[in-house]
Parts: sequence; structure tokens; C-alpha cells
Amino acid sequence: MDTSIANGDGFETSSRGQRARLTCHECHRRKIKCDKNIPCSTCIKRRGIAGSCGREHMHVGVHGTPPLTQAVANCINPANDVVRVLLDRVSRLEATLRQSRCSSVQEDRGTSPNLSCTPANDTPDVTSDAGISSPVGDTTEDDDAATVLEFLAWGRKKDSDFVSAPEHESGPRRTMRLGGLQPQDDASGLLFESTRVTQLDVLEALLPSKAHILQLVEYHNTSLLWYHGSYSATIFSSDLDVFYSQYEEDVRHDQLNLQWMALLFAVITGSMTCASAATSRIWGFSESEKPSLSIRWYEATVTCLNLAKYMEVHTIYSVQAIATLTIAAHLLGNSSSQSVLLASAGRISQSLGLVRKPRAWSCDQRHPPATMSREQLRKCEAGRRVFIQLCTQDWFQIPFSETYALNPRFINVGMPLNCTYPQSASHMPTDASYCNYRYEIAALMPQLLDAMAGCNTLFTKYEQVLKYDDRMRKLATASMPTFLSRNAPVAAEWPVHVNWGRRSLTICASHKIIMIHRRFVGLSFTNSAFSFTRRTCIAASKTILREAFAASDENGPVLWIDQAFAIAAGIILSLDAFHRTSNEKEFDEHKELVADTIRYLQEFKHSSIAIRGVQLLSLLREQLTNSGTTDTRKRSRPADNSNRAHKRLRTLDMQTLIRDVSQNLGVSSPTDNTRTTPGAQEEAAENTWEAFMNLLPPQTGFDGQYLFDDFFPS
Repeated sequence: MDTSIANGDGFETSSRGQRARLTCHECHRRKIKCDKNIPCSTCIKRRGIAGSCGREHMHVGVHGTPPLTQAVANCINPANDVVRVLLDRVSRLEATLRQSRCSSVQEDRGTSPNLSCTPANDTPDVTSDAGISSPVGDTTEDDDAATVLEFLAWGRKKDSDFVSAPEHESGPRRTMRLGGLQPQDDASGLLFESTRVTQLDVLEALLPSKAHILQLVEYHNTSLLWYHGSYSATIFSSDLDVFYSQYEEDVRHDQLNLQWMALLFAVITGSMTCASAATSRIWGFSESEKPSLSIRWYEATVTCLNLAKYMEVHTIYSVQAIATLTIAAHLLGNSSSQSVLLASAGRISQSLGLVRKPRAWSCDQRHPPATMSREQLRKCEAGRRVFIQLCTQDWFQIPFSETYALNPRFINVGMPLNCTYPQSASHMPTDASYCNYRYEIAALMPQLLDAMAGCNTLFTKYEQVLKYDDRMRKLATASMPTFLSRNAPVAAEWPVHVNWGRRSLTICASHKIIMIHRRFVGLSFTNSAFSFTRRTCIAASKTILREAFAASDENGPVLWIDQAFAIAAGIILSLDAFHRTSNEKEFDEHKELVADTIRYLQEFKHSSIAIRGVQLLSLLREQLTNSGTTDTRKRSRPADNSNRAHKRLRTLDMQTLIRDVSQNLGVSSPTDNTRTTPGAQEEAAENTWEAFMNLLPPQTGFDGQYLFDDFFPS
């Protein structure tokens, strides 16, 4: 007798008289004996999948399409535990989903707990099954099971949940990695192992004493972390205790997580590079030892990442290490390699699921669910903070690369909390405050790029520039948090980095105004229609230099943006002076500001940005001096200013400047002075210019082609 009846939606449900099955789902599917305990002895002893052993809810439809697992189970090798676990999970999700859909018809719609988006003040339904949230929230994974299985064949995971994955909270402990081909024990394997041992020997030699490491970590937590927020100080300090208590500083320990070790080296690299000379002397490091250790520790970070196969084994620690390195990489002259590392960190973060909120966090919730523990929330916030740092770095490089890798349209991570525990009000400064506000500034850059890409004339493009100029000004005034405002008093209980953050933000915001106008800077010197750009960029450049020159805290950190953006300001003022006559007061004023910038940069003897900036601005100032002398000798001509800007433009021998700077910095070899054919001259000039493009630090936001187009207009 058929005991099933139909409900109102056409689903068939079991009658009340039917008894529930007590065997576990896996034993029932394989038609083998089960002791009816959860987990059963068969799953524990024979298959080793006790964690996924469970009873399947009564199937809602007896004549419907069988679960996906029934269709593919015969095609999968039973020895593949990973695939079996996934198939079992998909089956249970299918059964749970059918049951929830059936029960939702019988219950009142307003009282159903299975909602995909829970209001901010509600608590989402989180099951106890491996951290899986409500069934409706997992329908995407259920429907996309074919892609999930295909990713497993590639050794990858799809739609990873960073918060629930245990490998991202292991700290110094090495995690096991399933799958992948292991190197054979042959001659090549022995050679690889020999190389690995040598690298570990170097890492051990580079690791400072425990006392020094604690000093460097503490300095980074209190004086630098507010600037990038790439890791959690609480979590990292706890992991550091484990490193000393369980691993005793042994970098050769076979259970040591070298990706976490990379994060440790990145932290101390940032501290050593950004600490002032007075601070490093207090630690006991000499002025000659400081730059050497900074470079070697940067290289040690990359070595740890490569030894840990970070490109194949994705964890949060590699992302945090790379993001943390940014604060030191530009000063050390590793801008090009750092841009590649940041791009890889962006892809790894997408693989880890950092681009979206965790499953336990409903899509429309602005605040964390009440069921999330303090440790889970801290881990979640660490992931969100490092990801918005990656977004900020990616979007701030748009003026140099004219593109971006992380598309804001597909990012649903939400703004990190101002603090984890307790949750601080938005007007109170915390370690996350500066980064959150700077992220809002960075978000304007991809919007401006997209807006200008849709315009076909200079007029409509300039309309977009003026629009985003206005948005940037409002963001830097009305939307600025009070504690970052230069006019607000500093409360005694506020962190020490508040004053540093105010000065840094003023420099950063002024530079971003220049970057918004950068496409029209050259035209603004010759076309009065864009004179607003010229006035704006000159004012912003003077603001940058005023803030940079005013820094007087000997114990404060040395941030790379002070030097990089000072170079950008010096370039703007040099260009403006080239388009003025020597009897104008702005000519001498801007020429003197460029000289002050050179003297300022000369204070940073071990900074790659400063060294290149000094040589570049010195040659520009030399050209200014020469052009001013030439202009004075020709002053008897009638006062006709119609073409004066263009005539002054021709006085700068850019190709000579390119050649001199390239050779001085070792970017290109000395060129042959012998006469060449016109075609060879053009080719040599093009190659020289390509080399010169690398001389301008990408952090300034200018590329070489920008200057070339302005000095040699078509």
C-alpha cells in the first residue's frame, strides 16, 4: 500500500506511520551493515569519515530525480576520501533543502527560520553540521556541485569559507595538504632538498634574538599596524607565543608553517625599514646594519613563501605577509616585485573567499551575528581588513597601470568594524579607523577610470574629472572622521598614531586630488580651459610639501608616501615652472620649492625612492636654471605671450634628460656618441624612453609616457 500523500505544492510526503531510517546515509547507500550509531563503526574504521557520518532526512520525493550523488557515485573512485565527503555533504544538503521547502509551505511565511538574508538585528539559523549555515544559504553550492567537483579535480576549492576553515587559524603549526603530486626520491629530489636546507640555514642566520623580535613586533603593532591593518595583533602575538613555546625558534622544524614564518619576517621587515634612526639605535641596531637587515628580511619573507609553496597552498598567512611587506617594499626598491606579489595575493584572497562575507553572516547584515564567537569574529575581521588593504593598493595603482585587478562590482566583503571587542563608535580612533577611511578614498579611483572610459571627447572626460574632484573634496572634508581632522583637538586617551594619521591623510588626500586631474595636467599649462586643474594641482603639491617638511617626531615611523608624494609634488612644480617666464614670481618660488624637496629627500640616505627622486628632481632643476638663463638673454623680444608656453616647452631637452638619468641610475648603459642613421636614432630614443619610465617611482602616480606626451605634444 502506498503510504505517501501529496501536499498542496505537489510534493509527496511520507505518512505519519512510516518509521524513520536509523542507518547512516553512507551505509544505506552502499547496502552494507550499520550499527545504527552516529558515527557508526563502519564509517570510523573502514572509511575514516566519522566527521561526515549522519542520518539522511526522509526524502521528500520518491518519484523525483535522484540526488546528484546517485548519478556520479559509480564514476568516482571509492578510495578518494575528499570526493566521497563532498558527495555525502551534497546529498545531505539536498535532503535538508527539500525538507525545508516542504515545511515552509506548512508553516506561516513570517515565522520561517530559513531565510537567506536575515535583518541586522536578527540571529541567522546556523546548524551544527561543520559550520554550515541555513540550507537556503547553501543553495548556490548545491546547484553548482558540478563546478565544485571539477575544482576538486584541479586541487582547488570553490566558494571557500575563510572563517570556518581550520587551516587559517593554525598559526605556526603546519597544516596537512591533501592531493598533489609529491616529488620522487631521485637525484632531482635530493638536489631540491639540498637547496632547501641551504635556504633554511640562511633563514636561521637571519632570525634575530627573541628580545629583538619582541621589540620589533611590538613596534609594528603600535606604530605601523594602524597604517595597513594587514593582520590581527592579538592573533599574531598569540601565535608568536606558540612559536617560542612549542617550536623553540627552530626554522627547520618539520611541523613549522613557513607561510606564518613569512608573516613574521614581513612584520620585522616593516619595523626595521620604517623605524627612525633614533628608534633603531635604542634597539641596538647600527645605521649600517639597519638597511642591510631590511633588505635581507624582505628576501627572507619571499623565500619562506616559496618554500611553503604559497602559490599552490593558499592560506591567509601568505596574503597577510605580502600585504604587510608593502609598507617596506617601496623604500627598499622592490616596487616591481611587490606589485607582482600583490597581484598574487589578490588571487589567493579570492580563492580563500575573502571577497565576500562568511556564510554565517547574512548578506544584508551590517553587524556580526550574535552566534559568532569572539575568536570567529576576530578571525573574520582580520580577513576583511587585509582584503580592503589589497583593494586599496590595487586601486591606488590605477594612475600607473590604467587598470585594476579587483573589481568592486563583485566584492561583497563589507566595511570592517571599527574595532572587534568591544565594538567602538565610528568617532573613536582604533587600529582600523585610518584604513577604513582611506579605503573610501581609494574606491573613487576605479569609478573615475570607468567613467572616463565611457567618454569620447576631452570635454566629457573633463566633466568626469570635475565631478570626482568634487566628490573627493567632500570626502576629505564633510565625511572625514573628527579624529582625523587637523582642526580637532587630540584627546589624551587616543592612540599615539592619531597625529601621524592626520599628517599622512592630508598628504594622501592631496595626492589623490592630483591623480584625479593627472590626465589634464599637461594640457592645463597650455590650454586655459583647464586652468582649474593647474591651480588645483599646484595647491595640492604645496600642501604635500608643507606637511612633509613639517614632520618633526623623531620617534614616529618613516612612511614611504611622504617621499613618493613629495617627488610627485616636485614634478608638478617643475612642470609649472617650465611653462613660466623667469620674471614671474611663481618661477622662482616653485624652483626654490623643488630645491627644498631635494634637500628633504637627501635626508633618507637608504631609501630607494628618495635616491631616485633626488637625481630626477636635480636634473629637472638644472634644466630650469638653464632655461631661465636662456630666457633672460632673449628678453628683448616683444611681449607676445600667445605661444610663450610652447616656446618654453621646447627649451627642455627631454631626450638628453632621459639619457642622463638612465645612465646615472644604471637603468641603461652609456650610449655611443657616434653618428647614426635617423631610423637608428628614433629606435635608440624609444628604447631609452622605455628605460626611463622605470625611473619614475610608480607610487608617484606618474608614468614615463605621461611626461613624454606633455613635453612633446603632437
